[in-house]
Amino acid sequence: MTNDASHRLLRSAAAWFCIAIVPVLVIGLVRWCFGAPLSAFRPVMFDEISYWHEALTFSTVGFRGGFYTWGELTNSAGVTPFGWHGPGFPVAYGIFGALFGWYRHTPVVLNLAAIACAAWVWTSTATPTASRTMLAAVVLATFWPLILWAPSAMQEALHHAGAIAMAGFFAHALGAAPRRWVNAIGWLVLAALSFIRPTWLVLMPLWGFATAHAKGRRAIAISIGCSVLLAVIVLQLYNRTVAPFPTGFFFLRVLDRTEGITKIWGNLHFNLLRTIEPAEYKFLEILFRVQYWLWLAGAIAIVSRRRRPDAGQVPPTTHIAIGTVAMAVALALMLILYTLTNWAEQRVLSAFLLFAVMLCLATPGTPATLLASALLASNLATAKPFLDSFSGERSDNFVWDRRGSYELADAIDGRIIYRPDATRWCNTLLTSQYPPHLIVVPAGIGLSVAREPNEMTRPPRSHFLFLDEPARADFRVPLHVQPLATLPYGTLYLNLDSGCQ
Repeated sequence: MTNDASHRLLRSAAAWFCIAIVPVLVIGLVRWCFGAPLSAFRPVMFDEISYWHEALTFSTVGFRGGFYTWGELTNSAGVTPFGWHGPGFPVAYGIFGALFGWYRHTPVVLNLAAIACAAWVWTSTATPTASRTMLAAVVLATFWPLILWAPSAMQEALHHAGAIAMAGFFAHALGAAPRRWVNAIGWLVLAALSFIRPTWLVLMPLWGFATAHAKGRRAIAISIGCSVLLAVIVLQLYNRTVAPFPTGFFFLRVLDRTEGITKIWGNLHFNLLRTIEPAEYKFLEILFRVQYWLWLAGAIAIVSRRRRPDAGQVPPTTHIAIGTVAMAVALALMLILYTLTNWAEQRVLSAFLLFAVMLCLATPGTPATLLASALLASNLATAKPFLDSFSGERSDNFVWDRRGSYELADAIDGRIIYRPDATRWCNTLLTSQYPPHLIVVPAGIGLSVAREPNEMTRPPRSHFLFLDEPARADFRVPLHVQPLATLPYGTLYLNLDSGCQ
């Protein structure tokens, strides 16, 4: 075998290892920790259940399902029935459900497939050496936020996959001979990710620079201008298709100029105080925060000592600089425009750290290797605490009592039925509780939330109500309802004032 053939074989083997390592590891961890296959999965957390059921509805009836709202507040566009995180994620996953069926464990399968596909994009577009590819594989296998959120129905795994893929697109665009069609796909992927979660808009100007860096200053300025325009369009679409909280997302209120400087400063002050209160967070959250800040410090030190490149070449620290800028801006915007509740910081910012790491691994030179190796070492040193956290955080997803789901399924059988000819409100269930058993509610029936019924300014419009006694007593107006079934956590009612037949 020639040296060239041997080199190609080695690179191919390393690439396949990088592509397969995370799915194989997650499947093995689930079996080892819980003695269960992926098919035992069920969504547990509030957002998980909502995402799962929204995707079920879209995969079955498209946009014709009932509303997923908070306090029956709907989005301004009225095009989609989906909830306070927008339609992007349910549509992205629901498309696959429409093609292959939607099951309890479908989100986990799609998460692992997305991560594997993103790793393939990275190995194909960044064209790293075999040794760099192997290092990237080990980094992915020990990037704890990626492993923690992959076996869930949350958005995080999709964004981690997006981070890996976008790192590959950036590396390709900054290379010697980027192909236009690859850059075009990068624009589409980034726009889609930004519509699902607007934090990705941070990358828009950086992507504009990367795709035009070799064409002169005028081309760079035009590209960045176009990227900003695209970011504005995506943000407006998101704003009009997301169903608000009663108060709305803070960053959307700031953009709508409904919040003043005092509130913005107060939010920043609150978040800064939270970052120095480790008692408020779990081990994995604290570990991520330490890694994030140390990576920023190390990357800034490397970039500040950059050497002048040869004529016509991209400086070797450009990749690191782009990742650092993206991380720093995302962190600053989150501190100013978001609220650092538990897990929120890791869920949102871990994708940007992963993007920076994978872009760094596509950079030649010793500094990039040392930076990635330092992160890898910190992860390996905390493997045991991570495994303990993984077992605790994901246990309820894979080890659970099915009797509650059977009980709710019996209660709604023949009583709650999706009717394609009815209005969205007639296909909506307003609930004050959000138990995991709600996954048995039929596709097409929207699951709206009434956590604070006294904040609702009008009588409920949903045809079905699922309320506990405190929630029912909290409504401002008398309810005219017909009890259908009583369960330990609430009573199922027919809302006689809904106007539905």
